[in-house]
Amino acid sequence: MRHAKWTDLLSGTIDKQLSPRLAAKVEKHLAACRACAEEMAAFRKLEEFPRELPPLPDDEAYWSAFPDRVKARIVQAQASGAPQKEAAMFNDSFFEATRDIKLKAIVFPLSVAAHAILALFLIIAPLLKTGDLPEVQIYSAFLAPPPAPPPPPPPPAKKRASSSTRTRIRPVQAQSTIAPGRLVAPVEIPQEIAEEQISDIGIEGGVEGGVEGGVVGGVLGGVVGGVLGGVVGAIEAPVRAIGEIKPPRLIKEVPPIYPEIARQARVEGVVIIEAVTDIYGRVQRWKVMRSIPLLDQAAIDAVKQWVYEPMIINGKPRGVIFTLTVRFQLK
Repeated sequence: MRHAKWTDLLSGTIDKQLSPRLAAKVEKHLAACRACAEEMAAFRKLEEFPRELPPLPDDEAYWSAFPDRVKARIVQAQASGAPQKEAAMFNDSFFEATRDIKLKAIVFPLSVAAHAILALFLIIAPLLKTGDLPEVQIYSAFLAPPPAPPPPPPPPAKKRASSSTRTRIRPVQAQSTIAPGRLVAPVEIPQEIAEEQISDIGIEGGVEGGVEGGVVGGVLGGVVGGVLGGVVGAIEAPVRAIGEIKPPRLIKEVPPIYPEIARQARVEGVVIIEAVTDIYGRVQRWKVMRSIPLLDQAAIDAVKQWVYEPMIINGKPRGVIFTLTVRFQLK
């Protein structure tokens, strides 16, 4: 049996609530265990303590005068100057706050300033932490031009008055396998290219509706009543790469030269530039959208040398306005 179990049985032994058999076991344990024997002796001493006290008087006059006797003892103790047990007991239980106005006047502004700086830091810290911007994917958009209309039939030739023979000129329809607006690689590369012979001799009397230096039967894609040498059309404004129109594909890229001052200052990042190309794909104008002062000029110098694939829209070359990025990273 555990020691704690024997301890619980000691009170039952004093009150004589145990069976004789169990009481005999407890007595045997007390003889062997010194700690339990000392605890049992303390229990028995407490049980005998009330019996040793003198009996209380039953006189009514004694109890009626009891409050007066207590008050007299309290007054006597206070007059004698003897330390009171209650006062000594509660001396450490009270805290009396000291009023230091000067200290509070110094600490309060410092506390307000510290809290304001902490709140400002919590607001600004996420704004200073910027991640890398996504790379801009460059594509080329080509819109197939509509098919060219067939050339008009040539006007009938006038009869020659001085010739006795009748000459009939048949119009020749030029056939071309090249689709307008598309670049087609040649099937075979010729060894030599023969020079074309240009004849100054036209049809005597001319052709109705023709022009000087014209071709009999017209030219595929020509204009009725056209001007000698063709019509030079105005260059249309560049289009912005948005929606179905994607940025052009980069053909020639010149890497930027890292400025030495930026390398020593350990400055790196991404410069975003809005570029405008001409009809040949060369960068003509630029504008810095996201600036890094030490890297802007190096990025512009590199972009000016880049060449993009020309943009063909409805059979005509067009300039493009798009956004590109130049990344500077230390190695």
